[in-house]
Amino acid sequence: MFERRRAVLNAAGVGYLLCGVLLSVTTGSVYATAARPNPYRAVRDWDRLLSLRADFAGAGVLAGLVLFAVAVGGLIVGLALAARAARLRPTSASLGGLFFAVAMVGVAALAIWTGLISTYAAVQYGATSDELHRHALLTEAYLSEHVTLLALWFFLGFAALGLYFLGRAVRGERGWLPDVLRVAAALILLHLPVSMYVARESLLHDNYPRGLAALDQFLLWGGLTLATFFCARWLRTVGRTLPR
Repeated sequence: MFERRRAVLNAAGVGYLLCGVLLSVTTGSVYATAARPNPYRAVRDWDRLLSLRADFAGAGVLAGLVLFAVAVGGLIVGLALAARAARLRPTSASLGGLFFAVAMVGVAALAIWTGLISTYAAVQYGATSDELHRHALLTEAYLSEHVTLLALWFFLGFAALGLYFLGRAVRGERGWLPDVLRVAAALILLHLPVSMYVARESLLHDNYPRGLAALDQFLLWGGLTLATFFCARWLRTVGRTLPR
């Protein structure tokens, strides 16, 4: 699939677009973490939240479609990188491509859950008058947060493995790509204990370490943004050497 110049250059273009999306995510997550109050202590009005989701169902579906497009874009970039790196170290490239593909499947599943299942449940909540049914939908909305968190950690775990093996596959190549991929994998792994520390401090001691949380978000999503940028640049460089 990625044997010809056009396919590889198209994958590089997708990578640059994905880099812009991740840059927006980085900016938004850092700003939201620094500006909002302690999210672990916030009391949510689930009735109002579901009503808003029902009123803006179209926006929820659109968000799911955008997230699904991001998953497809990430899959294209990861497979293109793995396919070209397989000429250097096939075992590491195959493992990296496999783990990264699994991570993108997790993002696609989260997109379907967010854009369709959660939105449909909110519309049902706004339409039904049966108290038992409404209570069940409220419980589903509460559990949806845990499903979203599970999908995020699923993505991060497999993405870290994929980036590490892809970094091994392209080691020795000119430029910073091998190092950036492995550093991004390390930052993802660092995010897991840091996020658990932030949650413990917030829930048990009512001490929200806002600066640490914002720095963690910056390193996590900023590392993924840099990794995507260098992947796209490497694919562009390699693609220009291929026959038309």
